[in-house]
Amino acid sequence: MKKSLVALAALAAAGAASAQSSVTLFGILDAGVSYYENKSYNGAKVSRTDLSNSGYNSSRIGFRGTEDLGGGLAASFWLEASLGNDVGTAGAGSLTTASSQLFNRRSTVSLSGRFGEVRLGRDYVPTFWNDTVFDPFGTNGVGTNAISSAGGGTVIGKALGLADNGNYVRANNTVGYFLPANIGGFYGQVMYGLPERTYYDPAANTPATPTVASMVDGSYAGGRFGYANGPLDVAVAYGESVALRNFQGGGRATNKVGNIGASWDFGFLKLMGEYNQTKVDQSILAALPGQLKSNGYLIGGTVPVGPGLIRLSYSYTDFDLNTTGDKPKAEKFALGYVHNLSKRTALYATAAYLKNNDSELNPGLSMVVGGPTSTNSGTAANGSAIEKSMGYDFGIRHSF
Repeated sequence: MKKSLVALAALAAAGAASAQSSVTLFGILDAGVSYYENKSYNGAKVSRTDLSNSGYNSSRIGFRGTEDLGGGLAASFWLEASLGNDVGTAGAGSLTTASSQLFNRRSTVSLSGRFGEVRLGRDYVPTFWNDTVFDPFGTNGVGTNAISSAGGGTVIGKALGLADNGNYVRANNTVGYFLPANIGGFYGQVMYGLPERTYYDPAANTPATPTVASMVDGSYAGGRFGYANGPLDVAVAYGESVALRNFQGGGRATNKVGNIGASWDFGFLKLMGEYNQTKVDQSILAALPGQLKSNGYLIGGTVPVGPGLIRLSYSYTDFDLNTTGDKPKAEKFALGYVHNLSKRTALYATAAYLKNNDSELNPGLSMVVGGPTSTNSGTAANGSAIEKSMGYDFGIRHSF
């Protein structure tokens, strides 16, 4: 009898322990046919048709889990990897550009409680959230807004010989804090990403840094605060990412991103908008001005129609290089429809058109349609500046 009672007690304890922990496998597979077409100012044209991925939602696979520690505390982990399901790669790229980071979308461990959440690892940066949350197309596929395509200083950086903003979407080696969820609709987060570089004192002892690549820093600091209640959601965010640092000379190139976004759900229409300003402060290259700017805005919305959703947006961005003459700029229009076959499966179609203005003298500042995972290279037939870009996505998305 005693042995039976002990066995029952052990089983009960094991059941209680397992009830306090949970692990979930989740993911999305999104595949479609995409077409891209770019025309230069002199009429030259390039085009391609791909079996693509992530036209509606980014393809991914992940594991997440939570353990109840008692007293209101919980420990959690989240491991999420991109998938190139059209070619079977880890990472959203092609066979030759698959990511070397396994859990490149998110890799975090956290501790949460009444105080909020402290999260460590690779994660979305606060400033990216406004670009994607207030975009009807969620920064995916050909409908991705022009603000996101500018990449928080990436287009400027690549065009003028500086580094891109590697922390535009996510950052490595971060420590983040999130406000608790029960504070009357207010929400927010702050984040700091460590550069993980060796500093020398005096600076003259720093090993030589002859190339731009060897000066990559990668540190990040930013925050986002907002309010969501009923039909209203509004948030403001700011972040700074050090792209390059000259450890001997003291110069650096810093991407500074500030934005504000809002949405209002009328029921028959959800209206969205965002304003963004990006500054690239640099003292690395003497031939360039000390500050370069990009301003952009977005207005769009979604309209529910039966089991489906109409999506539309207009977005704009420009590039101020502190030079005489007109500023290169781009205008983009996007229209799409999502038809939900079930809660987990949907068919989608998106079309987009983009027009560049005054970018003839700066071909690298020409914008193109296509989201972060598209294979649209942004080139024209003769390597000149692109005047017009268009594309479409037709696909299916299944989540599990």
